Amino acid sequence: MIIKDILKQALALTIMSLAINCNAFGQVAKSPKHEVRAVWLTTLKNLDWPKTFARDQRSIEKQKKELCDILDEYQKANINTVLFQVVDRASTIYPSAIEPWDACMTGRFGGNPGYDPLAFAVNECHKRGMEIQAWIATLPVGPYNGLAAKRLRKQGYKMFKFEADAFLDPSSPSTGDLVASLAREITTHYDVDGIHLDYIRYPEMLPAPKNEYIAQWRRSKITDIVRKVHDAVKAEKPYVKISCSPIGKYSDLSRYSSNNWNARDRVSQDAQLWLRLGLMDQLYPMMYFRGNNFYPFAADWAENSYGKSIAAGLGTYFLDPREGGKYGWTLSDITREMMVARWLGLGTAHFRSRFLTSNYQGIYDFSANAYGQSPALIPPMTWISSNKPASPDKIQVKDGILTIIGSPSNDRNKVFYNVYASDSWPVDVTDASNLILQRYSSDIVYLSKNAKWQPQYFAVTTMDRYGNESDPVQSWRPPKPAKGQLECNGSIVKVPFSLIKGFYNSKGHFVATDAEGQTIRKLRHAKGSDDELSVNVEGLQNGFYILNYISKYNKKKTSKVRFGFFLIKRRFARSA
Repeated sequence: MIIKDILKQALALTIMSLAINCNAFGQVAKSPKHEVRAVWLTTLKNLDWPKTFARDQRSIEKQKKELCDILDEYQKANINTVLFQVVDRASTIYPSAIEPWDACMTGRFGGNPGYDPLAFAVNECHKRGMEIQAWIATLPVGPYNGLAAKRLRKQGYKMFKFEADAFLDPSSPSTGDLVASLAREITTHYDVDGIHLDYIRYPEMLPAPKNEYIAQWRRSKITDIVRKVHDAVKAEKPYVKISCSPIGKYSDLSRYSSNNWNARDRVSQDAQLWLRLGLMDQLYPMMYFRGNNFYPFAADWAENSYGKSIAAGLGTYFLDPREGGKYGWTLSDITREMMVARWLGLGTAHFRSRFLTSNYQGIYDFSANAYGQSPALIPPMTWISSNKPASPDKIQVKDGILTIIGSPSNDRNKVFYNVYASDSWPVDVTDASNLILQRYSSDIVYLSKNAKWQPQYFAVTTMDRYGNESDPVQSWRPPKPAKGQLECNGSIVKVPFSLIKGFYNSKGHFVATDAEGQTIRKLRHAKGSDDELSVNVEGLQNGFYILNYISKYNKKKTSKVRFGFFLIKRRFARSA
């Protein structure tokens, strides 16, 4: 057995030990700054949304409110990615020049709901600081004798027939062209953050190929479709993510079998190759399994991410007894997977929306707690661009309003803002617990006056469409020393050599006195740079002090010189 296989087995055993030992969760539960927290929001057959058909203005508004209510629940739980189904069985929920309207919007195939649901969803997600990816069901067409399948056959598209259903033939070049044209249409006309490909695989009803040549040929045909979509989207907007949801097991592992149900060998999804080639920016493997069928394969995805972003798709729907039934899924099955995924550096994605927001067995409460420690940013796409955007000129906080001044944003280079807060200065933007607002679009932030915690300091970074952050701009900066005032940050006082020239010698020392000249403390000092000294004032309480230097030339001769005053105004960190 090669060393790599031994290491994989050791890692798998460690992961399973973590999953079993709930006490270990405390070590992995801290919210990271970057983490995908996603939900699949299904429109197919109105499973998640909408529940009301749009037939007049009143029902349109009700349909919109239903979506807003769902997104509000996501926001409360710090969800940051919505996988929103927009193309289903050769029909759409937006006005398309390629496919007709889906029946889910009005109850009638081809019926126009009277507004643009995708444009509405994009706007509402972005208002809440969430990314939205347009979810395309790529190959299923619906009933073989249905309107969609008949139309596509008439247009010359090739299909497979399985029982009563039809699927586009992946080996036909026109299939990739059709999927790419839909992806291009969405990318061009909507401010989506990603294109999410579902069912980008050979139908599982086909027997797995036993001949390796045929198996490789099938994989190449699916890869051709992925490449066409990638090229079409990136030519329009290179920052739009390409993602997909492959089968949750990539292939058999040396010690763990996929039981003939995997992405690469069973349905021809070479998803790890797509990551390596840069054809995919994110993967959402459908890991609707437990135990040895989840943990080793999650580790395999993490080990073979090629620096890209991966979120484990969770079988949250199995928490419904009608779905999990005889398998007896419990809350701990999902929560352990969430914590182990975080430990591995993976994000998570719930399938699907209704089972999360309906709080089956308490899954929404747990997710809100696990995600709710702080918001999280989407991992940046540094493989496309790693350029750091410019910072705002400054920020001001007054009367509960934070104002961002001198935004570097313009129409050609849109940026967002991330807001951090702390009782310690400067605000540490690398600490995830300091992030209070992510992917914010406005130059004005209304800070809640009713919050239990009123932070002392704020910092803002700009973030580009690739997820790269600027250097932070702090809401408070130490004032420049006035005449006679020395710069102090609460820990050290900086003394320019120009002030003590002629007085400084190796036998001298600094002392701090009060305003009346009473000595408070002897102070240690060290050379801070070529042109100044750093005097240590740790331990002094907040207040006004005069800095003096006592020079000793010999046992009989000393001199005391006053060099200026300094102020200590420390802020103390928020208690846990």
